[in-house]
Amino acid sequence: MELDELKAIWAKHDERLERTAQVNGEMLARWGVRNSLKSLRVLFGSVLFEAAADLVAIVLIGSFAADHYRNAELLAPAVILGAYAIAIFAAMVGQAVALAAIHYDEPILAIQIRLQRLRERRIRTTLGILLFAPLVWLPFTIVAMQGIFGVNVAEADPVWLVANFLFGVAVIPVGVYAARRFGPRLKASSAMRAVADEIAGRSLAVALEDLAAIGRFAGES
Repeated sequence: MELDELKAIWAKHDERLERTAQVNGEMLARWGVRNSLKSLRVLFGSVLFEAAADLVAIVLIGSFAADHYRNAELLAPAVILGAYAIAIFAAMVGQAVALAAIHYDEPILAIQIRLQRLRERRIRTTLGILLFAPLVWLPFTIVAMQGIFGVNVAEADPVWLVANFLFGVAVIPVGVYAARRFGPRLKASSAMRAVADEIAGRSLAVALEDLAAIGRFAGES
């Protein structure tokens, strides 16, 4: 057997080994992606539960508004509270749709981009809920007290009501300023990243970490 024939046989052998290693690497990466996406089922169930709870709240608030549609001092807080609940419900539905659209057979980078966008969306949603909570706590108190105990808090001292409403309004620009002023510094903090992961859902953070490791493995393969 001549040297050229040996070289040709050796080249084919190397090519076959390389192809086998590539296939095995892709299979292992895909298996890892599938397992990492399984951790998102917990998050998906949590999002659906939040959406269902918001839907129940919307129905109850709508029923309250229908019962007191002739009473403006009770109807107005119900409308504000209902709008708040509807916004949260829409955000939860959007997140559920985004989670349902992720498939393990997509490229790893595409899945990472989807999950990162979802993480950012969940953080923005949670911060928005916390930011506007002071504005709706008074309408919530009025609706809850009337609906549960039959006590019309809206008939309390107007000065007290106005002061509480203005306090809720004042908190919003303060929160926005604090986020813009200190946000870039906090992003570099590992502690704040951990808080952000908890807000976004720990299972989402775990999936992102797994996909990053899988992406490095696939690149090395």
